[in-house]
Amino acid sequence: MEYRSQEQDSGSHPHGPLPLLRLKNINFSRDNIRVLKNINLDLHRSEFHAIVGDHGSGKSTLGMIISGALKPASGVLLFKSENYPHFTLRKARQLNIEMASQEIQLINYFSVTENLLIPDKVYHLFPLSKKRRLIQEEARALLSGYGFDIDPAAIIDNLSLSDRMVIHILRSVYRKPVLLILDAVLEKLAATHLDKILDILSALKKTGTSILCITHNIDDIYGLADKVTILRNGEIILTDSVNNIDKINLIKLCYTQISGSDDIESYQDFNQLLRYNEAILQKLPINLIVSDNENKIKMINDYGKVYFNLENAVYRNLFLDDLFSEGSENALELIKSAFSEKKEQTFYNTPIVVNANKTITNVKVLPIYDGAFLIGNITIIEDVSKQENLRQQVILSEKLASVGILAAGVAHEINNPLEIIYNHLNFMKFQIDKEKMYETIANIEEELTDIKQIVSNLISFSDSNKMVNEEFELNGLIASIINLIRFNAKNKKIRIEYTPAEHPIHLNANMNEIKQVVLNLLKNSFEASDGGGAIDIQTSSVNMDGRPFACIIFKDDGIGIEDENPDNIFLPFYSTKKGNEANLGLGLSVSYGIVKKYEGNISVKNLKGTGCEFTITLPQ
Repeated sequence: MEYRSQEQDSGSHPHGPLPLLRLKNINFSRDNIRVLKNINLDLHRSEFHAIVGDHGSGKSTLGMIISGALKPASGVLLFKSENYPHFTLRKARQLNIEMASQEIQLINYFSVTENLLIPDKVYHLFPLSKKRRLIQEEARALLSGYGFDIDPAAIIDNLSLSDRMVIHILRSVYRKPVLLILDAVLEKLAATHLDKILDILSALKKTGTSILCITHNIDDIYGLADKVTILRNGEIILTDSVNNIDKINLIKLCYTQISGSDDIESYQDFNQLLRYNEAILQKLPINLIVSDNENKIKMINDYGKVYFNLENAVYRNLFLDDLFSEGSENALELIKSAFSEKKEQTFYNTPIVVNANKTITNVKVLPIYDGAFLIGNITIIEDVSKQENLRQQVILSEKLASVGILAAGVAHEINNPLEIIYNHLNFMKFQIDKEKMYETIANIEEELTDIKQIVSNLISFSDSNKMVNEEFELNGLIASIINLIRFNAKNKKIRIEYTPAEHPIHLNANMNEIKQVVLNLLKNSFEASDGGGAIDIQTSSVNMDGRPFACIIFKDDGIGIEDENPDNIFLPFYSTKKGNEANLGLGLSVSYGIVKKYEGNISVKNLKGTGCEFTITLPQ
């Protein structure tokens, strides 16, 4: 069929084009209970209109009245400006109104083709057998054209729920409706099917079809709809453009709209208020808490229960303070200050301790008003710990890269005059006979050697190009290093415990560089354990992303890292040993650069009590 433009059907109107469908004062009762109360609703051509509401709010009843399946008790339906007291199923079909309902209306023992096309075909033009073959090919072309791999000869009863729902929807789409009603059908589609159906609906809308979508899924509203209507207890609470209501405001609307009663007691009936749209709120992918004016919890959604470890616990009658562990005092103070100020506020990068785990969160507080009455608050907590950690790692890598470039330039500039000084000293050494002068020159040479080693460290830190590698065994290398420093450790009253892996660990790297990493970590532990202590070293083989890695763990019982961000210790010229002028803070930076060069990783954390733990992983 051909679709005419909206202007052609609607004519002129002082307030804009007339709607395709207008419901005026529609009422419906069942068993002396009013299901719909004075429903007034406009639906325009090419409009995707979403209806949301709690179970029992009257959504499906409204859809069945428009489709002709139910007769309203009173009211008027205007379709293309013509008045109807009600529709019958036949009349709705004549007006090109189609409905796909959650109760799939297919004949289970008929084929896909028989359900999809045959009810709308005329048989007398061809012999039946020939007609069936043609129709089956048409069904196959229809299904493949929409991207569905469903056998048109398959029996409906043998299909999955999602496949059956696809056939149910496509049968309505095939009839080229002017108005298509979808009653909670999108929720029953598999993810791959849903994407294709949404594309079909979008194309239908562009050709002029109006779509009335009854849904529990809040994402359907924002991904598809032009307008949204909220139903509660059979009454329309709100109809507005989706662009005018973000998800947070929709939550607020759900919790601030109450019945028309002026009885102040109804404002205190929080439990009744919470029943509205709770199904939608429970599935929001955020941690959401609703509390009353006494900070008593009235609802926590599914994500919040998992976050606060309340899946199997009764949370009602708990207070907001009960959710947070020690260490969350600052967050609670901010939340409560927002409560007292009675206005919407957001707090970023706020530490919260939950079940002894420290997290970084963004906290949003929304007061719930009805008129002049504050009836509670919504608190939304977004855990951004992973994002914050990733951001810190990126910042650290950028700092190290920048300093590495600087270090390379400085090192090469220093090396040039050092070479000249060496040449002059060598000349003087062989030209001067006096023993005292010779000793002085030797001392200067020794100091210059130390400077050269510092410069070498700078170059090693900045140079990402691999030197000549060799294969060596890690456990033996570490054992030999420990043997060399045991005397020094004994003098400092430091005990070294070494637990090598059960099996040999082979690396392909520059052995001197790996020695330097191990020595730098031992030196760091020596300085942290000044005055006595213990160092524990362990090696093991681990599997990461399908590859074998060597893992080296250094633990000491020293003072730990006195910094909020322990990773700062890997920055060049950074040191926690204040006052120790001999410590230039380059050793761990050099180690970081070496480990990263071999596609490994190095990390550090403070241990409970005292001490810290370094973990190094290197590909075997």
